[in-house]
Amino acid sequence: MQAFSIIVLLYDMSNKLEHYKLWAFTTFSCLLIPALIGSERAPALLSIVMGGQLLSVFLLTPTKNLILNFVRNRAALIFTLGYVSLWFSFFYSDDYGYLWERLQIKLPLLLYPIAWANVGKFSESQLKLIFYTLVVTIVVSCCGILIYYFIHFEEVNQLYLQSKIMPGPINHIRFSLMAVITAYLIYYFLATYRCFMNDRTVKLLVMSAVFLIIFLHIYSVRSGILGLYIVILICLINYVVKSKNYKNTLLAAAFLMFICLTSFLFSPTLRNKILNTKKDVEVYQNNQDPNYNSLSTRVVSYKVAYQIFKENIWWGCGLGDLEQKNINEFRTNYPTIVTPIIPHNQFIYYLAAVGIVGCFIFLLSFTAFFWVNRFYTFELIQVSYITLLVAFQFEAMIETQVGVACTIIILFLPYHLAQTKKLLGTNKL
Repeated sequence: MQAFSIIVLLYDMSNKLEHYKLWAFTTFSCLLIPALIGSERAPALLSIVMGGQLLSVFLLTPTKNLILNFVRNRAALIFTLGYVSLWFSFFYSDDYGYLWERLQIKLPLLLYPIAWANVGKFSESQLKLIFYTLVVTIVVSCCGILIYYFIHFEEVNQLYLQSKIMPGPINHIRFSLMAVITAYLIYYFLATYRCFMNDRTVKLLVMSAVFLIIFLHIYSVRSGILGLYIVILICLINYVVKSKNYKNTLLAAAFLMFICLTSFLFSPTLRNKILNTKKDVEVYQNNQDPNYNSLSTRVVSYKVAYQIFKENIWWGCGLGDLEQKNINEFRTNYPTIVTPIIPHNQFIYYLAAVGIVGCFIFLLSFTAFFWVNRFYTFELIQVSYITLLVAFQFEAMIETQVGVACTIIILFLPYHLAQTKKLLGTNKL
């Protein structure tokens, strides 16, 4: 009888521990979003929140369970191999300081898969709390950007003719893609949980989604607009496949075309961005000075990376030596460019740093949540990866702390939602 009482007591303690862990992780997940937005003003806050999020799992999960849950999650296990493989750069890099800095920045890509494999299933209230925090934070941030724009209307419009962008809380590429994933998650939550929402909440969410789409056109970041329309195309294709309702699909497409046309006619930033892009392409085609031209400088960074890549196509120059080699190439071959930039493409960055072998390992491991257990059949995962793929085409996103944090939000939350749907035996398609 006493043994039975001990078992019941331990079971009760285990349940309470799981409950505390989920609420602690939920709280830090909610704090992560505003911490991300405010990271340029308070970078330490982002580190503290991410650390709290991880510790809420590591400290409140028995060590044996922590390891077993991680090992049993094949996708999470494979995902971490991308980070582990970077340590081989120690064998052929000379600049250990820069290498250690890269490994520190990317450390969450090793720790978060372990944490998410041990989080457990969020309750509906916890999930909604994270979702509403994301929506409110992004929408309020967008409002702040637009208020600044309308106050400095002429000045900001001129910036778009100079390969610049209106000021935002974080890097414009990352922020625009955060707006894209937020707009999609509104669509997902409306489709999944609408029956549990009152009419007022539904209307506010629909208005928020439309506002974000309009904002992305006014903000006029190429990666954001490209990501938005690719995500919309994925959703429309999946909707047609599932419902065979061509009428609603055409109506949705017509509405989006209307927004796009209206934005072009009434948004000076979008028109100026198109003019600037055209001018930027002409600068590159005519072999003019690429300095201070966004696209031209990016192309130069690709050329420089390719030169470094050719020195050792299989293993690269070593993650630790990439920065200095990149600077030397810029100074030698492109001395007019005032500020050398790292390769503004994550895949090209890896090719130069760790070669074909390292880049292949990165591709295989990073996409594990996509292909393991056929999770690519879930629209959530399709959208998550296409958003990150767009980001990776325009910058080396996971080479900064903010970029890593954005990647974690864009990837792990949709994956957790898709996991839940799979366990329930449902599929978006």
